[in-house]
Amino acid sequence: MNEELLTGGGLNQVFRVGDAVRRPAGPWAPRVHDLLRRLAPLGIAPVPLGLDAEHELLSYLPGDVGHVPPSSDATLIESALLLRRLHDATATLVGELNGWQFPAREPVEVVLHGDFAPYNIVFHDGSPKGVFDWDGAHPGPRWWDVSWAIIQFVLALPDDRERRTRLFCETYGIEYDREHVLIRLDDMIQTIREDPRFALQRAEGHVDHYLDLSRYVQASRA
Repeated sequence: MNEELLTGGGLNQVFRVGDAVRRPAGPWAPRVHDLLRRLAPLGIAPVPLGLDAEHELLSYLPGDVGHVPPSSDATLIESALLLRRLHDATATLVGELNGWQFPAREPVEVVLHGDFAPYNIVFHDGSPKGVFDWDGAHPGPRWWDVSWAIIQFVLALPDDRERRTRLFCETYGIEYDREHVLIRLDDMIQTIREDPRFALQRAEGHVDHYLDLSRYVQASRA
C-alpha cells in the first residue's frame, strides 16, 4: 500500500497508510496505547491499530491541522471545552504513574496530553474534532496543559491577548495563573536549548519566540 509522508511535524517522520498512520514508537507507546483505547469512546483521539519494536499504527484523524492558531472566539471556546473533556476522561487513570515518557508531575490530577496546541489538533470548518501526537502524555496537574494551550492558542497571536486568555480559562473552568505560564515557557526554552531532538527548532529561532512571550507575560504582571 502506498505511503504518504505527512508534513509539518517537528520531531518524527509520520506516514499515512490508507486510513492509518505509521509513526516511530518509543518505549512509552504501550502505556499511551492503553490511554488511547480508553479514550476511544469519545471519538476525539486516534485508535491504536498495531505496535512493534519500532513503529506504531494508529487510526487517521481526517481534517485540517491548525498550524496557524485560530483567531475566532468560537474556536477558542470549543478548544477549551475539548481540553476539559479530555482531562475529565483521564481523571480515573492517575494511579497509573509508570511507563510514560515523562515522570508524573505533582499535584497529579489527570493524564496530560503534554502538547495540546493547534498543530496537534484536526479541525472541521474551524471546529476542533480530534487530538493527536500523544507521545508526551503523562500524569500531572491540569494547569500544565492549560498554560501551554494559552501560549499556543492565545499568546501566539498579537491581539486581544488578555481577554482571550480569560475566555479560555473561564470556559475550561480554571483560574489563570501567569506564574504557571512562565514556568511552562521556561521549560520549553530549556528543552529547545538542551534536547538534541530540537535542533530544527533551535535553528528556526523558537527560543527567541518563547523568550519574547515570556517577556510579555512578565510585563503584563503589572
